Amino acid sequence: MKKRIWVISLVVALVVAFGLVALAQDVVKGKVEALDKDAKKITISGAEYSLSDEAAQAKVKVGDEVEATVEGKVVKKLTEKKM
Repeated sequence: MKKRIWVISLVVALVVAFGLVALAQDVVKGKVEALDKDAKKITISGAEYSLSDEAAQAKVKVGDEVEATVEGKVVKKLTEKKM
């Protein structure tokens, strides 16, 4: 019985942990105002973020309209919005 409770508790903890990560993600849309890929920094519509390795490889430049998937203050995915 104790083993069963432990397994159920573990499953619940894992579901909650992964659910919180998904909830922490946000999508930001706006114009790139500053970009420093060497320092892995970007400013989108007045807000400064760090870039993940994947986002730093995106083909965007200052002035582009972008959509960024953000976790905390780190851009995980960055794509140029086509007008």
